[in-house]
Amino acid sequence: MAWSAITLPTSWRQLPLEQFANRIVRGETFPSDQLQEKLRLYRETGQLIPCGATAAHDTSIVDLAIVRGRLDASSAIDADLERSQRSLLKALSCLPSDSYLWFSLFQVESLRTGLRREYIRYLDMSYQVGPNEGWLAIPRNRAAFAIFPALPEALQSRVLDEFCLLVRTELYAEAIQIFLGAAQPYQDLIVRRLETIPLKNRQLFAVQLARKGIDPHIPGTSVVVR
Repeated sequence: MAWSAITLPTSWRQLPLEQFANRIVRGETFPSDQLQEKLRLYRETGQLIPCGATAAHDTSIVDLAIVRGRLDASSAIDADLERSQRSLLKALSCLPSDSYLWFSLFQVESLRTGLRREYIRYLDMSYQVGPNEGWLAIPRNRAAFAIFPALPEALQSRVLDEFCLLVRTELYAEAIQIFLGAAQPYQDLIVRRLETIPLKNRQLFAVQLARKGIDPHIPGTSVVVR
């Protein structure tokens, strides 16, 4: 899902860092220069506690958002990614059960040196510690299907279950984007796995696809493709 950068109110410096982090996790983006300024102010004025869970989580998320915002514009992107990697590793040493941080580490390492088999374990950890993660499921599922053949069988199964979660929680538009995009080569696997969710959700998902002229023949559903 594409998000445009949000223009912040003039009082943005007074907003809690946690509010920025929560909105970033939900998929919102902000101007990198304002995020950098917010992070600088937080580090200068905040009472940073070693292994403080909230601080570690929020600063890592905001720092990674800054890196993502500079990917196409920064000549020092390697240094940015290395800094973000250190921030994520530090945060994970305090918060090893944070699925968003594990997924972010997978992304950062893949951006730094390309996809390597050892990085897949970070994606796997994200699924293990947070299999039902709401908005994280959307970018994580898309990223996982993009490298689906490289995943071990158990992780592939979790990815299929996560797609079913999107449909079961009625995120039909997001599920369709993935179904027709990164997951397109694996639609048959998805259709078979959809048998595990309620018929009502399967039918509504099939109807949404039919409106796009597609009938994937989801078990138990009946649609008219126009």
